[in-house]
Amino acid sequence: MIVDGPDIVVPPDNRILYFGRDRDRFRFLSHFHPSPIVIDGEDWPTVEHYYQAQKSANPDYKAAIRAAIRPGLAKRLAAPPSAPRRISQNSWFRKNDQQPRPDWHDVKLDIMRRADLAKFTQNADLTVLLLATGDAELVEDSPDEPFWGTGPDGAGFNWAGRVVMEVRARLRGNGPLQRG
Repeated sequence: MIVDGPDIVVPPDNRILYFGRDRDRFRFLSHFHPSPIVIDGEDWPTVEHYYQAQKSANPDYKAAIRAAIRPGLAKRLAAPPSAPRRISQNSWFRKNDQQPRPDWHDVKLDIMRRADLAKFTQNADLTVLLLATGDAELVEDSPDEPFWGTGPDGAGFNWAGRVVMEVRARLRGNGPLQRG
């Protein structure tokens, strides 16, 4: 089915699996997509950089995340020190004997909502692309991420996709972003 707007072709099942299956055409939905945002007067190269930077108020930590040349590096720097060594070996927290903010799990969803809203309102080209997805279900089909994606069994929460769908609805004037 072809949706009005740019050349966006939504798959026949009306689901956009933007981590794996449909990555090439819908990469712009990813938090790793290069889409500069400004929040509270601070510039961030991607949503992922901003999101990871919110794990601590330490200015040295935030500077390290902002300076990460790729969003994947920002994510690795932000790994909790308690994570398995293979995940936390490059963690800024581990290297600096620090801990992420204690309320992280309580606030992370609203932080992502704020970042995605900034991404799709501050980058007009991405606004057009997102709206062109119509009413398709947006799914981060990441097998490694059961909270933000679908997880190894496909039954994850898909909060990444759900938040972007909330932003899309808000851009259409269909309501506010939800609360955690």
